[in-house]
Amino acid sequence: MSIYSVVKFSTELTKQKGELMRKGIFLVIFGMLISSSIYGMSITDIVQGMNIRYDRLIKKSGGIKITQEVKNITDGVSVLSTQTIFKKGHLYKIETISQMDLDKEKTRNVVLFDGKNIWLISPFVGITMMPKDEAMIQGIFDSFSKLIPQDSKIVGEEKLSGDDCYIIKIPSNAKLPFSKIWVSKTRFIPLKAIGQYNNKSIILIFKDYKKINGEWGIPYKTEIMLDGKLISTTLVKKVETNIDIPNNIFDINSEKIK
Repeated sequence: MSIYSVVKFSTELTKQKGELMRKGIFLVIFGMLISSSIYGMSITDIVQGMNIRYDRLIKKSGGIKITQEVKNITDGVSVLSTQTIFKKGHLYKIETISQMDLDKEKTRNVVLFDGKNIWLISPFVGITMMPKDEAMIQGIFDSFSKLIPQDSKIVGEEKLSGDDCYIIKIPSNAKLPFSKIWVSKTRFIPLKAIGQYNNKSIILIFKDYKKINGEWGIPYKTEIMLDGKLISTTLVKKVETNIDIPNNIFDINSEKIK
């Protein structure tokens, strides 16, 4: 490869980097987020069961810290990330340290909910308040009623990874990235979701759930497929509960662009 080609390739990577990182953040977050008596349970019952499980988990766990590794492949470029999630009540902070292939520089991005607003802190966009539709996506951290609207429908049943699941169809006017979600009948956990992203079909698979303080917690492996191709894999490495998390971690004024 000539010097000109190397310089040109490097320049193109620099141009793409901000967009790739933005897509990667969205996928990770996207990555982290029903009424019919025929099936013996209503949408209200399912959402209530999911929220009860989640509320018990949060109540038992106190301050939560999750460490995970994420690999995103976008436009043929691989982005490796180490992600740390802090969760305290309804507050949360997601810190992502990313590194692209052929790039020695690491990039830090933060998504932070301070109790009122959701912020994105990134060297590419600075400190930005996320719009309301993004806040709705983030809301799946706390309320599954935002993930599964009340006018959703149970349209079938299917066994996934040994779990009998309800197949739930999300109404098209819900403005959510999902069109169908598979929820375990007994554990009230999502195991699969499908939808559209940038006019392409997207599939999310949630695997290897583990219990946290006696409650079904989070999937230790999440895969995202776009038009049949694997574009993202998230692996949870460590979950710590009942840790002391200072409130200033969730203060946007304490954040600096790095």
